[in-house]
Amino acid sequence: MMRMVALRLALTLPILLGVSMVAFALMRALPGDFAQASAGTTTISVEALDQIRRNLGLDRPIWAQYLAWLGNALQGDLGLSFATRRPVLGELVPRFLVTAELTLIAGLMALTLGTCTGLASARLRGRVDWIVRGWNSLLLAVPNFVVATLIVLLAGLYFPTIGIFTYVPFAEDPVANVVSLLLPALSLALTVSVTISENTRAAVLEVSSQDYVMVARAKGLTASAVLRDYLVRNALTPVITVTGLQMAALLGGSILIETIFTIPGMGQYLFESVTTRDYPAIQGIVLVAASVVLLVNVAVDIAYARVDARVSYD
Repeated sequence: MMRMVALRLALTLPILLGVSMVAFALMRALPGDFAQASAGTTTISVEALDQIRRNLGLDRPIWAQYLAWLGNALQGDLGLSFATRRPVLGELVPRFLVTAELTLIAGLMALTLGTCTGLASARLRGRVDWIVRGWNSLLLAVPNFVVATLIVLLAGLYFPTIGIFTYVPFAEDPVANVVSLLLPALSLALTVSVTISENTRAAVLEVSSQDYVMVARAKGLTASAVLRDYLVRNALTPVITVTGLQMAALLGGSILIETIFTIPGMGQYLFESVTTRDYPAIQGIVLVAASVVLLVNVAVDIAYARVDARVSYD
């Protein structure tokens, strides 16, 4: 097991290198740069724009800029933000903690909702199955930013006392902090829960037809014992896979959700950085997000071996 974990962690390094190269190239491919974005509608001379680029090192070749950034990143320095002239790492860490908390709450909501609806659909069948499948189809057709907008409108219309846009820091009030993230997390969780629900339903239906489940029922075991010891445990493997893969969807969806609910997280930081062409901030955000997704995939592989005894990495 330890050898597998070490190997997977080692493989993340070239992947992160490739991600950083692609992100670096794509950012430079966007029209405009920080000098032009900072000028806005103000008329500024070409000489002044060139001077801003020289001060920021944007006049050098792209490969030279990348190698300089990579050398600093390997030492834990993600550079200075073009917009604030403060270290990117110092601005990114508190925002990442906010996004991590939002993603964790949304992930727990999606996992709970998805497994419960998928299990109910597979076990009860009939009308319940049709209701769950219809609900999943509806959520699948509606993007999460539309769901978030509807939640904001409905909450503002029918529950005006709820502070929709009032994020409370965790250090200030932990309970109010969690409450302020419930609606944004729900907006993220609803769409993700569809994939978990459908995979849970398919996994439970497949396991239900296995011989060992029929033997367990023939022995006279109670329905709860069969469900707990045979169905759920053996159906967990594909559910764990899907849940791990949905982490990327949660991180990607947080960009719009945090912007809609004015949450000072990594997603809102990325939106602001792309708008202003703040290259160091964008590069740092992409690197952190890619690292989180890769580490989650490693954790999923470890969970495989813990849940399914047939899986071994020795």
